[in-house]
Amino acid sequence: MAAPLQEKVTAMAEMAAAAHGVKLIVARFTGQQGRSTLEVLLETPEGESPDVEVCKAVSRMLSAQLDVAEIIAGRYTLEVSSAGLDRPLLSAADCLRFIGKGANFKFADPQDFNGKPLGAAKGVIEAVENETITLAVQGGSMVFAFGVVHRAELDPTEAELLAFMGFNTKPKRGTPHPLKGKGVIARSKSDA
Repeated sequence: MAAPLQEKVTAMAEMAAAAHGVKLIVARFTGQQGRSTLEVLLETPEGESPDVEVCKAVSRMLSAQLDVAEIIAGRYTLEVSSAGLDRPLLSAADCLRFIGKGANFKFADPQDFNGKPLGAAKGVIEAVENETITLAVQGGSMVFAFGVVHRAELDPTEAELLAFMGFNTKPKRGTPHPLKGKGVIARSKSDA
């Protein structure tokens, strides 16, 4: 997407989000022209996921604004949702908020780690100082400037996913795992 169009769409999405008490994380086009999707990711001022009704309201308002402005050529799909557990990390400041969390980083150019060039790294964010990220990876710690990052997002652990789904611990032995397949959690006799 051209820079002026990106700026206009982002400004409109920020206004629609603010009107409903949430903040814009990113507004970006994915896919190809003619089959593109405008993905709008939101979170509350506290960094939580907004509810579905808020996302719907932002979507309706932004859709109406984009229709009136007629700034996007061709067909596209608008998707407004929570930034979610795998939210994008768009700056070193984002990384600072998520120290201790798992993350995936893809680099614009391969980065050296123990003499090996890596195009991507997955690990836990250990520290952030100015624009420098320290990532705990298998084999040690990797240090790089956020400026070399092409794309980054949180990578929630199994424990974080289970907690998000309302499970405090792993399911008991013999109970289907909620993150695998389409199993249903077994109920004990006392639940029936």
